[in-house]
Amino acid sequence: MTSLPNHDTVQYVTLDVFTKVQFKVNPLAIVEIPHGGDLGQELKQRIAREFNLSETVFLHPPLTEGEPFNRKCDIFTVAEELPFAGHPTIGTFVYLCRERATAESAVQSLTLLTKAGPIHAHYDAKTGTAKANIPHNVRIHQSAVPFPSILEAQPTFEALQLRHSYPLVSIVKGMTFILINLPQVSDLASLATDGPRIDPHAIQPDAGWESFTAPYYYAVMSEDEATRHLRIRSRMIEPSFGEDPATGVSDFGFSNCIIGQLGSTNA
Repeated sequence: MTSLPNHDTVQYVTLDVFTKVQFKVNPLAIVEIPHGGDLGQELKQRIAREFNLSETVFLHPPLTEGEPFNRKCDIFTVAEELPFAGHPTIGTFVYLCRERATAESAVQSLTLLTKAGPIHAHYDAKTGTAKANIPHNVRIHQSAVPFPSILEAQPTFEALQLRHSYPLVSIVKGMTFILINLPQVSDLASLATDGPRIDPHAIQPDAGWESFTAPYYYAVMSEDEATRHLRIRSRMIEPSFGEDPATGVSDFGFSNCIIGQLGSTNA
C-alpha cells in the first residue's frame, strides 16, 4: 500500500508467475486503481518504471457492481504500455481468483479487458492453475529485419553462419517479435542482455502495425520427422528491461509462424 500525490492510497501486490518457488521466473506487480478514479498514463508509466519489472498491471475496479470477475486492466513495461502480455494476464487471473475460490465453486471464470480485447479464463483452485483464451491477430509482415541490424545488438553473431534476414511477426497489433533462428542451442548462451536495441529504422512492419518489438532468439533442440514434433529452446531479450524469463506471447507468435511455414506441427 502506498500514497501518491493527489490520489487516494492505492494497494499493490507483487507476484512470481509460472513458478511455485518464491523469487523465481517472471515477477509481476499489480496495482489496484481506486474506485471513481484513474491514475493517468503519465503516473502509471512512472510507477511501472519505479517497480522496474518487465511488466506492471494496473487493475481497474469491477465494471459492474456485484460482478467482480469482469475487470479492465492496463499493462505497462518500464518504457511503454502494451495491448497484451502473457504472464501479466495469467498472474492477474490467479491473483483475482485464488482467494475467492470455494469448495462449492472450485473452478471460476473471469474476463480481463485488455487493449487487445477481452481475455476469458478459468481458474482451478484444486490445482492452482489458470487457462486463458489468448486474443490473436497473427501477421507475418512483408519486410524482414536484415542481419547487419541484428549483429549490432549481438556482436558475437559475426562468427555464426546466419541467414540474411529474419521474419517480423505480430501476435496482435502492438506486440511484435523478430524471430531469430540460431544454429546451435549452445549459441543462446552467448547472447548479450545489456547491449543496444536493434535499430528501429531496420524494423519495418506493415502500415498500421507499428508497435512494441523485441527479438526472440531460438534454436531447435530436436525434431521428429514422423510426428513433426519440434522442441526448441528460446530467449527473449529486450534491453529496456533485460531478459524475460518465460515469455508466452513470443512463443505463441513463433508457433504460429512455424505452423504457417511447415503446416501442422507440434512445437
